[in-house]
Amino acid sequence: MSGKLPATQAGGHRSAQEGHPHAGHAGWSREDAIARLESPERRRSLDPERFWDRVGLSPGATVLEVGAGTGYFAIPAARRVGPTGRVYAVDISAELIELLEERKVSQRLPTLVPVRSTHDRIPLPDAVASLVLLANVLHDVPDPTLTEARRLLAPEGRFVNLDWKKEGTPQGPPLEIRLTPREAEARLSAVGLSLKDSWEPGPHHYAQLFLLGGSP
Repeated sequence: MSGKLPATQAGGHRSAQEGHPHAGHAGWSREDAIARLESPERRRSLDPERFWDRVGLSPGATVLEVGAGTGYFAIPAARRVGPTGRVYAVDISAELIELLEERKVSQRLPTLVPVRSTHDRIPLPDAVASLVLLANVLHDVPDPTLTEARRLLAPEGRFVNLDWKKEGTPQGPPLEIRLTPREAEARLSAVGLSLKDSWEPGPHHYAQLFLLGGSP
């Protein structure tokens, strides 16, 4: 399969590598998503197991990922949280939600819960998650979705933003739509989150840990 996007996607917010839940995933086939979101290059530069090690994901946690795609982060998380935890894998794409349901069964992951969202609604109760993850999607997440993600975070929970550095990389979205760490912090502060930690999970990415605090 070609690594290039269709012409209708090449110049916009539908990069093959960004894990985009609101435009890109909605128009992808499952074959496109698997090829692009689970490429060997991606795994070498951004290993999900090492990422969860650094986050400190523990058994019993309730994780919610916005823009879960094929489950690149959500499936390893479901294995880690164990039978007392839960992982809500949220995406706008009906086809990818169907893929996640199939993987839930084939990989025997009863605590993986695929959830189809819309631009302005994630159909889950308030404060349901002890950890919310946005992985490579913040630059394309509309404000209503971001507000929803914050609504779903428990009072003592953690909110993790993982994103591409705003520099030339072998993969990833166009530079002009990427966010610097400061720009990402500004967006998340605007919905009532406070930055507490940051690190580099790979050569092309940065990660930020937020807690509830401040005025939305």
